[in-house]
Amino acid sequence: MMDTFQKNYWSMYLDFIRDFEGIIYRGYSLPYFCHLPSYILPNTAIMQALKKTEYSNNLTSHVGTQKEFQQVFNQFVQSHTIQRSQKPKGKVVIHLDKLLRFPAAMMNQLDQKRTILLSNGKLTGQQTTVSNRVKRARKHATAVPIANTITVNQTKVKNNHPVNYKMANKMVTLSLENYGRDIGKDISLVQKQAKKLLDKYRDHHLYSHNAFRKWLLNNIKVVMLQIDATQKFLKHIAVSCVVVSTTHSYVNRILAVVAASKGIPSICMQHGIIASELGYLPKIATVDAVYGKYERDWFLNNGAPKGSVEVIGHPRFDQISQKSKVNRTIFQRKLGLNPKRKTVMIAVRGREDVEQWRRLILTLSKKIPLNIVIKNYPSRSPHELTKVFPHVHSTQNYHLYDIFANVDAVISYPSTVGLEAMISNKPVFILDKNVNGNTAYYQKLDHLMKKNTKELANQVINYFTKPSAKKLGDAKRQAFLQQAYMTEKRSMDRLIVLINRLTK
Repeated sequence: MMDTFQKNYWSMYLDFIRDFEGIIYRGYSLPYFCHLPSYILPNTAIMQALKKTEYSNNLTSHVGTQKEFQQVFNQFVQSHTIQRSQKPKGKVVIHLDKLLRFPAAMMNQLDQKRTILLSNGKLTGQQTTVSNRVKRARKHATAVPIANTITVNQTKVKNNHPVNYKMANKMVTLSLENYGRDIGKDISLVQKQAKKLLDKYRDHHLYSHNAFRKWLLNNIKVVMLQIDATQKFLKHIAVSCVVVSTTHSYVNRILAVVAASKGIPSICMQHGIIASELGYLPKIATVDAVYGKYERDWFLNNGAPKGSVEVIGHPRFDQISQKSKVNRTIFQRKLGLNPKRKTVMIAVRGREDVEQWRRLILTLSKKIPLNIVIKNYPSRSPHELTKVFPHVHSTQNYHLYDIFANVDAVISYPSTVGLEAMISNKPVFILDKNVNGNTAYYQKLDHLMKKNTKELANQVINYFTKPSAKKLGDAKRQAFLQQAYMTEKRSMDRLIVLINRLTK
């Protein structure tokens, strides 16, 4: 059941698609690639307005279910998909960005002769950079910018290849940036068309704002540049499949759809738990490789085509089963922990909910002697609460999986950290919070998830002090994992099987 925010959000998104779908380049309707959420989500005023029932009076579309919205994108993708009588021959292309997070050791298991690593920046020396031309184009286009930084080894340039290339993990690394060209005249013509449309919406609740106008015109520019570069790349390189981290990056979305127009399948990895639907709908790729049964059912219930979702897991989680090389005694000594106490890790996100975390720590501290270590994301600096409580410490620069190996429990907001800790066989407690588009991902943990800090602290205390509570908590965790993540086979092995099935 959609709440008011969800109805208004998806209806507004559909209005945007419909109102600008006549803006076309190379046969593609551009608003499907212009990632509207990147403009909406950071805008506090719009986000608050969307929660009000009367906002629907501004809208033409009235979306009643997520499936209804997903089907619009299903039709778009299908309209650009050709079916080949035979599977395409060529390289498996893996697009590298900050959300892919394939461990180097896992990448080495891929067939290196038939795999190409693809960057969206120019390869110079030992690092991927973005050219000034593209920087200027992207400057005001907040279409989910994805950083691309790759360490590669330089190799000789082949005479028959139009661009410089490098090698990483013995695989060729190419850059989409090098396939770009000057299409300034085309961009000006399309932007002119968009300006005429915008002029018709001078009184519109969203489109009339100068900030939106600037966002749209710059998004049109970067999207057109990306379509042009992607088409040129796929024309020059024989490709059998593309693998991306998310299709909420316009780079990846274009790569997946343009590939489909050539009969090339795409695989989209899952980059985090689906705590909010806003980061995962619409689904675009041929196959979404998800963590578990939960996500498979969720996507299908929300309109994903049958056969387009497979339980694969994620290669980075394969590392969890590897024994940590960090000795617990050294870990305790380095962080200043009392070796006679249980240690609990708390995952926080900067100053978000800092007062709740303070109350949680106070309640825990009054009832049971604990070491508490705080993993502060995305900052690497010690969290401010480590300066408030003498028994609360920073996790410093330890890798997350090494921390899991040396703590007795994990407390987190609704994030992927909770799932990773459960895969590591650690008891997990979730401080629940209201988020827009909430999927209630951790709901089946039942009493192990609470919004009230005192109640959550009591669950942690009970787990450590009452054998019956520990037994029940462990059973809840195992039942949750049955739906959330399969560990019988390594994710990389399952991914390779999927790639081979799509390409051989």
